[in-house]
Amino acid sequence: MSTIGERLLTKFPGRNDQIEQLLSLLGEPEDPAPPCVFVYGPSATGKTSVIRDLFSEYDTSGCHYAYINSVECFTPRLLFERTLNAWAGHVPSADNRFSNYARCDNLVDFVNSVRDLLVTSGKQYEARYMVIDQAERLRDRGPMLLTSLLRLSELTGGTNISVVLISNVVWDKFRPRHGGAADPLSIFFPYYTKQQILLVLAKDCPVDEPQSFFLTFVDAVYEVFHRNCVDLNELRHLVAMLYPKFVQPVFEQQATRNEFARLFKLCQPYFAAASERLYLREISTSEWQKYSAVASAKNNPEDVATSIYHMAENSDGMDLPHYTKFLLISAYLASYNPSRLDVQYFARGKDPTQKRKRKGGGASAAAAEDALGGRDRQQLLGPRSFAIERMLAIFYSVIAEPVDSAVDVQTQIASLITLRLLTKTSAGDRLDGIKCKCNVSLEAIRAISRSVRFEIDRFLYNFT
Repeated sequence: MSTIGERLLTKFPGRNDQIEQLLSLLGEPEDPAPPCVFVYGPSATGKTSVIRDLFSEYDTSGCHYAYINSVECFTPRLLFERTLNAWAGHVPSADNRFSNYARCDNLVDFVNSVRDLLVTSGKQYEARYMVIDQAERLRDRGPMLLTSLLRLSELTGGTNISVVLISNVVWDKFRPRHGGAADPLSIFFPYYTKQQILLVLAKDCPVDEPQSFFLTFVDAVYEVFHRNCVDLNELRHLVAMLYPKFVQPVFEQQATRNEFARLFKLCQPYFAAASERLYLREISTSEWQKYSAVASAKNNPEDVATSIYHMAENSDGMDLPHYTKFLLISAYLASYNPSRLDVQYFARGKDPTQKRKRKGGGASAAAAEDALGGRDRQQLLGPRSFAIERMLAIFYSVIAEPVDSAVDVQTQIASLITLRLLTKTSAGDRLDGIKCKCNVSLEAIRAISRSVRFEIDRFLYNFT
């Protein structure tokens, strides 16, 4: 155990206390294991990495622990069968027709299979661990699943089984409402401090670069981004993207490594662009590398900034104001959604994904064909005319914040008509009851929705 601890402490700086607590709880393979261990903390604090490396070092055979991701195992059956496969050393393959060790449709089948695996073979005193990542999703898998896992050792006849839960949620919001089980042992992973982040990022230093120079750059990145970015993974990503541009003037003989202030000034446009484009994921990593490779420290810094700032230009050229984008989104929804479903999709407090229950005995054949994506879908027929009043009602429903009184919505609608993004279908001399039609493609409206962080697919009817 001391050898495992030394390797983990070297690999994960800043997590000494957490590793020592985990090693003290595990003990030797024959020692009694705690019924449940709850590992929690913010994202990107090393919870999953420490746990997985710890158990891979602790159990080299891989038959005494099972790692389960709740996103992949989204049903209790997948969770139970994946656990039994790991404990039994069973690997689904073509030879066994990709079958599992045992079929577990419910908790009773799982408990009986565990008893057959451990108690019958006399291995009930060997420690077995069930590691569940993103365990907060277990709260939606039935009222008794979490309680049963907390008491799994008791349910399986006193076997030496321990359940390790990894989550970003504190136990007070995680605890089963009906009780029925004792609280687990908790281990907290806090955010990394600045010194710990420097120790972690020092491992990312390129082989041919001086570590002191690299850490000086990392310190500058931390000072620029730490107020808006406390995620270690994001900081590592920013360092990986910005460091090649930071040392580029050295290779172009524009500055030396001792002139850190000059290097930082030459790289300053990239820092600004990274905070606005790269960190907010307005462009991908490949796009950043592609467009930033064109810019050089030999150029004028203003030209470099212009090149980087325009690397995420919309392919459709729609550089619209914030509220105008939401007006266009509302127009698209009004053109392609039936008006009878407006209350279901856009009424406050309604869940757009919830289907309305029918009181009749069943849907007609035409309605069933339409629900499955028939030939009469509005997506295939094209946009439908809608009244401006209906579009405004949808607009005020989907907008997240109250609209500023200084915003002239009518002027923005007129601008959309002038840009031919909206087509007016009513008479030209008509002043009331104006009707329009949206003249934007699905790909364009999805791009606009992504720019304002709006999930338009959740509000589109019959777009499967």
